Amino acid sequence: TFVKAWHRKAQALVRMNEWDDAIAAAKKGVELDPSNKAFPEIIEKAEKDKAADAEDKAKLKRDAQDARVELHNASTARAPPVKKEKKEGEEAGMRGYKKTADGRTTSYFHTEITEEAKKLIAEQGFGKPVKLEGEVAQADVKGGGSKWNQAGTYEEKGMTKWVEERLQALLAGLSFTIPTGAGGTISTTLVHDIKGDANIATSRGKRRHVMDMSFQVDFEAKVGDSTGKGKVSFSDVTTISDDHPEVSVQIEGSSPPATREVIDAFVKPAGQGLQPLLMAEIAKLVEEYKEK
Repeated sequence: TFVKAWHRKAQALVRMNEWDDAIAAAKKGVELDPSNKAFPEIIEKAEKDKAADAEDKAKLKRDAQDARVELHNASTARAPPVKKEKKEGEEAGMRGYKKTADGRTTSYFHTEITEEAKKLIAEQGFGKPVKLEGEVAQADVKGGGSKWNQAGTYEEKGMTKWVEERLQALLAGLSFTIPTGAGGTISTTLVHDIKGDANIATSRGKRRHVMDMSFQVDFEAKVGDSTGKGKVSFSDVTTISDDHPEVSVQIEGSSPPATREVIDAFVKPAGQGLQPLLMAEIAKLVEEYKEK
């Protein structure tokens, strides 16, 4: 329904820190369903998060300004001026060279640094090399971004391929024994038509596991000597809302009547047979994903 779509959109926008858009989406949902209490809650949360984010940014700006002032004060500290004395060979400086205090001839643009200035530079740590310890690969750090992104700026890691591989590993090869006198089994054979995106977004040290996928699972029902086939289609398999996936079942036209009855009884219902097995594996995938 349109109400459900606006609810999902508003939830997703809140998780993406798009608070104004989230509020607008929630207000649209209120227009369509004024009695729905979920939309006012989303609006309230978005307004609170927006205010907290504004305060965080203001604090960061103040801290950055204080740091710039301290750095400016340190960098402008200078040794007292030294009175120039006329040195032998001063005229030679006009030709691009000059003599230093120790008698060396060097470029006219060479600058002598006093001992006091050297001391100030050393205290500030300017120019001091820092040795990098350990591996420098961009491996993930739990609870933040990569090793190169410890400042906590926005970073996104694509996880679509990982989700596709886990779907195929978890959902293909499941088997359910038909609890009837005739006996038989229903088993999954293939996961295909996988579409959608999955990524882990990191912002200011917070990780958000975003996933929105759709796919199809082929199955085979065997009853005695009869074999029927079909597919279970899943859409809106997501981590951005608490809604259950949309599920539909299709039976191949060549499936014999005996297997059609079994499929109607043990594949189409959400509460028994094959669907609970598939939903349990999907829940397992989501938990694994959130641990990444």
